[in-house]
Amino acid sequence: MKLPRILAPVILSLVLFFAGCVSSDVISAGPDTYMVSASGAGFATAGVREVVYKKANDFCAAKGLVMVPVSFKAKPGELGRSAPSADLTFRALKPGDPAIGRPDAMDVDQSVAVNQNVKVSFKDESKTEKQADTYTELIKLDDLRKRGILSDAEFENAKRKLLQGK
Repeated sequence: MKLPRILAPVILSLVLFFAGCVSSDVISAGPDTYMVSASGAGFATAGVREVVYKKANDFCAAKGLVMVPVSFKAKPGELGRSAPSADLTFRALKPGDPAIGRPDAMDVDQSVAVNQNVKVSFKDESKTEKQADTYTELIKLDDLRKRGILSDAEFENAKRKLLQGK
């Protein structure tokens, strides 16, 4: 039985979509920090989550280190668009390292609380207001000139006074 030409690409796409999981090698992302990614089949992220955590744990175990998650991001699959994917950033630390503690893994899209005093400066609002007032006054003066209420000389004189008043 011969399939219609249109069905062959559709079937091939579905086979590739449901074929299985593909993961990257563990790559260095800085001192003692690594990343691993995976994409899978279907729509759920559970399979790719398992793959990246297993790969990270196996990498650390082979080196006699402890895996501490830093961040994790998973994206569910979308029919006809993308497969589920997961990215894990982790630290590989020596056993007993005080930084191991309790893992503080967070989703990449999650907000982070700042526990330090942070100095925030704002631009001088009075200066901004003054500039806006000057601009508004110039527009009014120009309108009066265009209506013939002020002569060109009177407009220039008023404009000079306004701009010198800054």
